[in-house]
Amino acid sequence: MPLIRKCHPTRADVIELGKDAYVDHLYGCFRVDNPLGERFQREREAMVVLVPRRNVKVVVPERMKVSLPEDGNLAGAEMFHILPFAQDHDTMHLLSMRAGWNQNDRDVGRVIDFDRKGAFCAHLRGGDFDIPVATGVVTPLGLHHSWIGMILVHPELRRQGVATAIMQHLLRHAIDAGKVINGLDATPMGSTVYVSLGYVGTFRIWRSVFQTAEFAEAKARRARPVDKDMLEEVIRYDNTCFLERGNVLRALYADAEGQAFFCPDDQGQVAGYGLGRPGRIRPFVGPLVADSPEVAADLLAAIVPTFHKQGHKDAFIDTPEIWFADRGVYDRSVFDQPRKPSGHCLIRSATPVRDFTRMYQAADSRQADALVGAFARKCGFGQNDRRVLEFARTLYRSVANYTETLGFMQLEERELQKKVWGTTGPEKG
Repeated sequence: MPLIRKCHPTRADVIELGKDAYVDHLYGCFRVDNPLGERFQREREAMVVLVPRRNVKVVVPERMKVSLPEDGNLAGAEMFHILPFAQDHDTMHLLSMRAGWNQNDRDVGRVIDFDRKGAFCAHLRGGDFDIPVATGVVTPLGLHHSWIGMILVHPELRRQGVATAIMQHLLRHAIDAGKVINGLDATPMGSTVYVSLGYVGTFRIWRSVFQTAEFAEAKARRARPVDKDMLEEVIRYDNTCFLERGNVLRALYADAEGQAFFCPDDQGQVAGYGLGRPGRIRPFVGPLVADSPEVAADLLAAIVPTFHKQGHKDAFIDTPEIWFADRGVYDRSVFDQPRKPSGHCLIRSATPVRDFTRMYQAADSRQADALVGAFARKCGFGQNDRRVLEFARTLYRSVANYTETLGFMQLEERELQKKVWGTTGPEKG
């Protein structure tokens, strides 16, 4: 059953509110009058899918208008609530399409199923409205760590502090659950939010599109299918290359549709593995982890020909920047980089289209003091305001994890990423 049950954004020609309760709930973002962003309109052409871009006509009766605070402090307003996921899967999928992400229905369901207590949706609630406006998830990595993702906000709610509020809530949940290392892969738009919460960037990852025809005649020499028994060996190998994430790999394996391979070394031990799976826009290769370029190339030769036979002309892979011969020029002030990397070490046709920054929360006590002060000043809150005190409590608790997080960051950047040819967070499609 599809997650979005009525008025699907890829098929609807008109979204008309005021006639159906389900449509009013799902598309309630168009009721919003945001004085710092998009103003209320009774009729508009709205972008509902970014990739491939799709605009539809939206009609909203004047009586349904919901006004946001003039000062941009929606997160402090009585109407704003961050709640555990209930029936919000459709909202997350709609938001991912509006952001141009690659998740299909199963990707959305999987990331929520990792830990339903760690999936949250922000709502605007009043006497005659309940509007889901943003999402975020905390995915447990083993017992001790987590991955944060799917932080998505409807464009009509921007500049109201929603992303910061969601991120604070997710981080508080992770810290309260005893998670030590809390990582994420940040888009350029999201990175400024995470920096304000003590996150530090390490290395860049580039999502590339490549032509499956490049591998149409490729023959894998050593790659073999991963069966359920071998999966546990693959997980043990992966534990030496990243944080423990057996729960994630088991779920990805279940959705790989037979596109899971490993390469043994001369002693029969795992020397690399790779997964391929469907996506909303394109199929996706990753994770792809290997001891050498030769092993990684063999895994690509095992995975990609099937995509080509299925009729997919191209696919996605997310590669650390170190695996490009020319790393281009990176300008942090620009969303779309003017000169992206080129010369992918394994895939001739790879064309980078967007970048992520691997980030971890790694603030020491002095930095935490400064971050709390900056948060209070930016929002115009007093030092004893409840929201400042909650923010401070989360930051000061996370300081205790500074040494462990910093040590792993340095190890990953210096050594571990050299085994990664195609990466993935659990939230990526």
